[in-house]
Amino acid sequence: MEEFSFYQPTRMEFGCGKVNQLGEIVKQYGKRCLLVTTTNEEEVLRPLYERVRDIIEQAGGFVRHFDEVIPNPDVKGIEKAIQIVHDEKLEVIVAVGGGSSIDTAKAIALFENVEKLDWDEIFQKYTDAFASYESLGKKIPVIAVPTTAGTGSEMTQAMVLSQTEKGAKMCVFHPEGFAEVALIDPELTRTLPPRMTAMTGFDAFTHAFESYMRECSSIYTRMIAKKAMEMIIGALPRLVKDPSDIELRAVLSQAAAFAGISLSNAAATIPHPLSEVIGGVAPRIAHGQCLASLYPAYLDYIWEKETEKCAAVSRIFDPDCEWKSDQEAAKELPKLVRKFLDEIGIHKTLSSLGVTPEEFQTMLENPVFSFLPFAPKDELFNIMKKSY
Repeated sequence: MEEFSFYQPTRMEFGCGKVNQLGEIVKQYGKRCLLVTTTNEEEVLRPLYERVRDIIEQAGGFVRHFDEVIPNPDVKGIEKAIQIVHDEKLEVIVAVGGGSSIDTAKAIALFENVEKLDWDEIFQKYTDAFASYESLGKKIPVIAVPTTAGTGSEMTQAMVLSQTEKGAKMCVFHPEGFAEVALIDPELTRTLPPRMTAMTGFDAFTHAFESYMRECSSIYTRMIAKKAMEMIIGALPRLVKDPSDIELRAVLSQAAAFAGISLSNAAATIPHPLSEVIGGVAPRIAHGQCLASLYPAYLDYIWEKETEKCAAVSRIFDPDCEWKSDQEAAKELPKLVRKFLDEIGIHKTLSSLGVTPEEFQTMLENPVFSFLPFAPKDELFNIMKKSY
């Protein structure tokens, strides 16, 4: 009999136009709100930020806008935002954006009560997605409003944070890291250009795939992950060709949330920590693109070790694999994913993305290769070298 745990405390509000309910949702948690976003100077997103602010204020709320989130959010920005929360006695946090904004908001809420932040200790301590870490004090509620369909951060306890001056990028986990509410409105993803749609969509695919591969997956996570992969494989190539299709946007938004739920209960595997190594040295490369660069080599390594699971995914990509043995179908998976990456336009090596030999050597010198439990060090190096 299979034994497992499953935990998902985040309330999901899903649907086109749901953002209009944000003011009433915020009121359930407090009147004084910190709005967390990337820069307000972004022409394409500024109208959305102003709209969100108006919705909250019209419902009687006060909004303090923190618009300093950067890609691969740095801990210094989190500390600055925490000080604003203290100074202005804010009661609830609303994150509007992609994974960087949502991860920043969750970290602000989680660590706001910690008297002295030691990020080296935090990066070393909170590394287990399933540990029952001690409470860090009464947490400010977080409402996550994603504008991308990929990260799944609105449904997880994970936060990817950076110490830029040290070239470090780590995933921090805590059971109190979940947002209280995920307000998912597919219309908000319409501003994403095709390439960003492809990268965030593939990120969601990897969350589903890696959690499906994990030995700690359960009947629930495998069911959810498989459904997410089916949705992404069917919708993403079409959406990249027609980014205005709101029905496909809705499918991707649902799939990203499903993949996040699976990820929060089964976690990721080899490609994600390797992508963090890459991102720590070359933060200019988007997370989804890092993963896309790693996946062909990763699948070459994994298909023989997880034959049954890889065969199941091959059959989602290509129904003709139904008539093949597990061994034959699994062997097809690296080729099928390469074709998929070509179709959505992100089949790139790290060198073609501008990673220099010096940067690549710095990546290989990261000590994490000696501690990752998923594969021997030489195999991890081989995946990295084949991806370069």
